[in-house]
Amino acid sequence: MHFVRIKRACFWIKDFITRTGMWQDYKYVTNILNHPETTIEERRKELQAILEYAKQNTVFYSSIKGNRLSDFPVVSKKIINDNIEQFSVNNELIPGQKGELHLQKTSGSTGNPFRFYQDTLCRTRRIATIKAVNELVHFHSFEPLLHFRSFKHYYSWGDSVNMIWKKNLNILYADNSTLTPENLNKITTEIIRRKIKYIRGYLTSIDILTEYIVRNNVNIPQKITIFTGGETVRESVRSRVVDILHWDMVSQYANEENGVLGQAALNGPLDVFHLYLANCFVEILKIDSDEPAGKDELGRVVVTDYTNKAMPLIRYEIGDLAIAAATTTDHEVTAIKGLAGRETEYIYTTDGTRIDLFNSVSEEIYNNPIIYQWQFIQLDEKEYKLILCGDREVLNCKSEHYKDLLLNLLGNDAIISIEIVTAIPVKDSGKRKLVEQHYHPNH
Repeated sequence: MHFVRIKRACFWIKDFITRTGMWQDYKYVTNILNHPETTIEERRKELQAILEYAKQNTVFYSSIKGNRLSDFPVVSKKIINDNIEQFSVNNELIPGQKGELHLQKTSGSTGNPFRFYQDTLCRTRRIATIKAVNELVHFHSFEPLLHFRSFKHYYSWGDSVNMIWKKNLNILYADNSTLTPENLNKITTEIIRRKIKYIRGYLTSIDILTEYIVRNNVNIPQKITIFTGGETVRESVRSRVVDILHWDMVSQYANEENGVLGQAALNGPLDVFHLYLANCFVEILKIDSDEPAGKDELGRVVVTDYTNKAMPLIRYEIGDLAIAAATTTDHEVTAIKGLAGRETEYIYTTDGTRIDLFNSVSEEIYNNPIIYQWQFIQLDEKEYKLILCGDREVLNCKSEHYKDLLLNLLGNDAIISIEIVTAIPVKDSGKRKLVEQHYHPNH
């Protein structure tokens, strides 16, 4: 405990000395979180500031005459990808920029590869926001944390490494693409030894870990709080965590482009997300037009980010569908429900091992600019299909290579078909799952 307090104090002292501004961001976000009703004027000033900044500093928005948010067009990943230079701001015009811009990559829950830039102050605000929202559930910085991540996507530690302890951060990183029984045994041993109090990861990873703990009667002496995001929380997982293990669970709503956007109540209804409001203005628009969706009407989630000065994203359609659960008089959505999609299903390799395909597949598939969209389906025990959308001639030349990548992952006896299409159809809900599981061995 003393170590944690000392680390936290040292962190803020360093922030003060180096003048990064994170403490000011932390206090600002905390104030918005605690007083959403009385800070509307502050948030509207942030909104007007980013609208004016975008018009003055980007080619894409320079021709817009109006000052209202509705005067700006709704933009998608494809529009931004096709016009990335027009959305970008010259480095010398970005306030507070230090060094190179941060390049963020994501394929998103809908399988559309996307790359964008973030500036120094934007990154600082993101970290400050995480610290502030963690405090809502009494998670203090530098408390012992287990963080599931895809090592293949984020790190270069090699295939032989599936777990690493960062002493300076008090974080145990575990590879969520290699959750075999052997590795799960190692992880649970470390949870006990390191006295882990918090676990963060996608629902798929949390599902596999907690199922292993319950099935094998692993005795974890300390109470743990689970943070999950990016996928819809199934009631079976929530019940296992809260009712069987007697842990706490927080479901957060977040994406790579805008950071953490909101969270559900601790252990409460997991289908309602209260939005944080400090960094973004969120709208729910009709599926077939850019008008606000009606009461209890499913619509597109559209986000205007106040913080990114390197690449302003105004009325950015993030690819999710939801219903507005609460709004202000000027159509700012403060809570959402009925979030559609955002579920990455795990699949089985040919020897029966269950894996999270999204966090296991090669970057040549999951984040490749020549692949506009992709979808993976397990059809049967050893039968799989990869659907690709892009230039047919280019993808045809690469298809055998992609098949080899999947054979290495799934097993040499896998039967893999690759289909190249002009567009991947969506479900009736309007969403397209990145990974679909049609094979259910226990049914």
